[in-house]
Amino acid sequence: MSEKFHKDAELELTVDKMAFGGQGLARVDGFVVFVDGALPGSRVLARVTKPGKRFAQAQAVRVLDPGPHAVEPFCPHFGKCGGCLFQDLDYPEQLRCKTGHVADALARLGGARHCTVRPALPSPAVRQFRNKMEFAFSGAGERLALGLHRRASAALVNVEHCALLAEPCMDVLRHARDFCRQVGVPAYDARSRRGVWRFLVLRRSEATGRLLAHVITGPGPDGGAARALCEDLLAAFPTLAGAVHSVRTNNTAVAQGERQVAAHGQPWLEERLLGLTFRISPDAFFQTNTPGAEVLYGAALELAGLTGAEAVLDLYCGVGGLALAAAGRAARITGIEIHAPAVADAQGNAARNGLENCTFLAGDAAALLAGLDHVPDVAFVDPPRAGMTPQAVAALAALGPRRMVYVSCNPATLARDAALLAEGGYALTEARPVDLFPHSPHIECAALLERGGAV
Repeated sequence: MSEKFHKDAELELTVDKMAFGGQGLARVDGFVVFVDGALPGSRVLARVTKPGKRFAQAQAVRVLDPGPHAVEPFCPHFGKCGGCLFQDLDYPEQLRCKTGHVADALARLGGARHCTVRPALPSPAVRQFRNKMEFAFSGAGERLALGLHRRASAALVNVEHCALLAEPCMDVLRHARDFCRQVGVPAYDARSRRGVWRFLVLRRSEATGRLLAHVITGPGPDGGAARALCEDLLAAFPTLAGAVHSVRTNNTAVAQGERQVAAHGQPWLEERLLGLTFRISPDAFFQTNTPGAEVLYGAALELAGLTGAEAVLDLYCGVGGLALAAAGRAARITGIEIHAPAVADAQGNAARNGLENCTFLAGDAAALLAGLDHVPDVAFVDPPRAGMTPQAVAALAALGPRRMVYVSCNPATLARDAALLAEGGYALTEARPVDLFPHSPHIECAALLERGGAV
């Protein structure tokens, strides 16, 4: 490593492209520098924050030339809030970068030399497209904060406006923050394990416009504060269908309740997707961009090539979104999901839509795959960001469906799992990225794996 890359060294850099994760990638005499806050095609003055033998990390401190794809950000919090990274990058370039990330991951990490990667399909909307957001609490009294984390920081930005979420949700957020400040109960502190408020999760149905608030507190007594907040929100907002209070004891900062204490009003929302009606409970997984999910599921169904005669498996089925979308095109659907409340939602959703060819099972994926009483013709696989476990990969490959459509929110784990499935005789042949998260580095992808194909 050259002496010019020592900590706090300042360098003038031209950014070649966007690296996976959202940093700009620049090269100096062949040495790679990852630059936070720099756009592809821009020239910046950057300060080295972390030297290394193979590459260095840096932070852009001044933009010398914004480059050909720079645009004006539309949010007053941009640059402080970590919710959006690329409001200053035009949307077509965002899509081009994300397509490149998928192609690079599949080739470099997955060894998929013969996979065709299609250009990323855009989100139908690039503002107010989210149907769910998770906001965190910190502090106490007049200094109590409720908002989103700063980029790469535990500190919170007190979000007043968010262009990713419909304005009625922001009205609820601001009201909740004011109420909690007035009550005087502090936010939960992970170090001392004291305090009350942890998260406020807001959902909005695209179909009905109704809202659902999920208040998540720490394990200690709250003196009725959470109940008072839920009741106050319901009284203040007629569009709020319900407010649910849950407790989270685990110290990890995950906006999910472990025990539901009380439900005020209606503890679920109704959403419609691809002509189907879904009931979504507070902790259930549902794609956070409803119109975008229709594009994604449409791509997955097209890759599956269903004729109406197939037995179909939906692994990690959640509340049954993809399974129910496929039910009218298949003879039989079996969904597997470890989260029992989501399985209950999936069963109810099938009944509400009059779909009688669906069975949903709750439990560990690998164990249920090993005990499945039939071999599916097609398997949909839609795992969490961490991807499949090695045991689930082995069990699915041993089961031997003819085709798999892997729906992924993480190109790196898609590539890893595709490489493992290749050892079981499956080739990744086509990938269709779909952007459900404009202005962020995240990208969804529907990918086709075929048994016995060329790797």
